[in-house]
Amino acid sequence: MNTLYGDVNERLVIRATSNLVGELRPELAVFLRHMGLSHLLEEVFLPLAATTRTTAAVAYDERPWPPEGVGARAIRGLALAVVSDDGQSLLTPCFLAPQFVSNVGLAAALTKTLVEALAAAKTEWISLFVNDRSRVVAAELTNVGFEPRAGRVLTDGAEFVAFVAKPDALLHNLGLAGMHVGDILDLRMESSQLSKVAAFHFSLTAGVANHWAGRTNWAEVFPGLIDWSALPPGGITGTAGPGAGPRGPLVIIQG
Repeated sequence: MNTLYGDVNERLVIRATSNLVGELRPELAVFLRHMGLSHLLEEVFLPLAATTRTTAAVAYDERPWPPEGVGARAIRGLALAVVSDDGQSLLTPCFLAPQFVSNVGLAAALTKTLVEALAAAKTEWISLFVNDRSRVVAAELTNVGFEPRAGRVLTDGAEFVAFVAKPDALLHNLGLAGMHVGDILDLRMESSQLSKVAAFHFSLTAGVANHWAGRTNWAEVFPGLIDWSALPPGGITGTAGPGAGPRGPLVIIQG
């Protein structure tokens, strides 16, 4: 591999799981600690695992010896979606370890793995919440097939609009549909596609950063780590719930 992260990418295992916390809880705790997000394990990941269906794409490397025990695996990145029973999912932008934040190949491989797993599970729509004042993130999502819907999240004085896309259309528009994961990790793609994939990754990563820093009112993206039972009747992509107007349905989250 000729890319900056080639040696790291060659060692990675990338797979989808519906039991991230159950399979990789110690590794997840270390990963989040290195990102300064340790609180998410107890406050978000564990409650979600207990009450809500999730699907995650996770990338980790394994030490050669000993193959088991503490520290045997180290998570390098993950992408996560909260999944409903009616064909919808809420996406959270990729988490990448700090040293790999510019590893576009890894982010794209995680995105492909997650979206393919969601499609295989009959997910009809993938959703992201975008600040209604955002222009850059909204434009990048539109460029790869996302469309705004009536759903809103209101929190910390900010309003986030639901943008939705079909899984197959998203992979096609990113140019990832027919690619092997190894080729994606090695960035074997035309420059125009690389620019599109990079813009998608970097805009979401930058857009959600203020939320992770506790400044949600300045965030351009709100993570989809929401208990599905908190969402309104009818979901966020299809027919709105009873009495919902053009600015509903709403999810109000206390700061």
